[in-house]
Amino acid sequence: MIVQPGQYETPVFGNTVKAADEARTNTYGAVKEIPAKINAALSSTAGNAQDVADTVLRIIETPAGEKQLRYFIGPQDFGVGEINALSKRVQTSVLEAFGLAADTKFLKGKAVGSA
Repeated sequence: MIVQPGQYETPVFGNTVKAADEARTNTYGAVKEIPAKINAALSSTAGNAQDVADTVLRIIETPAGEKQLRYFIGPQDFGVGEINALSKRVQTSVLEAFGLAADTKFLKGKAVGSA
C-alpha cells in the first residue's frame, strides 16, 4: 500500500531554504516568489494530520483483497487522483502484456501467513 498524504501542517512549512546571495536572487524577477507562493497555498489549505492516522487505521482494518494500492489523503488533491488513475491503467496494461495480471491480482480472504 502507498499512503500519499497531501498538505498537512508540519515543521517543513516555513523552512524554505533561501539563497545566501540576495543580490542574485533579486535578479530572478517573479520567479523568486514561487517558494513563498507555494508555501502560502499549502498552508492555507492544510488539513488535520489526524486524517492520515485515521486512514492508516482504516487500511489496516480493510480485509485482504479489498485494499487499494494507493491512498491519497488530503483536503485538496491537486490532480493526484487523476495521476493515480492513469498509473493504475498503465500498470494494468503492463501486467497484462507480460501475462502477469492474474498472478499479481489481490485475492479476497486471509492474508498470506495469517492464522
